[in-house]
Amino acid sequence: MTNNATVKIFRFDPTVDKEPRYESYEVPHEYWCGVKIIDTIRYVYEKFAPGLSFREPCRQQVCGACLILVNKKPVLACEEFSKKEMIIEPLPNRLILKDLIIDLQEEKDVV
Repeated sequence: MTNNATVKIFRFDPTVDKEPRYESYEVPHEYWCGVKIIDTIRYVYEKFAPGLSFREPCRQQVCGACLILVNKKPVLACEEFSKKEMIIEPLPNRLILKDLIIDLQEEKDVV
């Protein structure tokens, strides 16, 4: 039994990709247990996916720019602790600019 976490992250660049996809990453214990989700995302970015786009502006739980879905629940990535299994996605009903970055001003029309 491993102490690694499995992190599935939503990936989509509308200027290049036809469809969104999820990429899975194995994260060692020290980069998910007792650390914030934003730190786990940063680890994935630094070690596996340098093209991954995400926001980590204030890191003080005040601006809301790092709001994402984790296991279908909206959370601030700078506030919530990582879990052993996570599916990380952008908020729904927002225009996806790239990967986890959404347009914070405009809601997407849902038909």
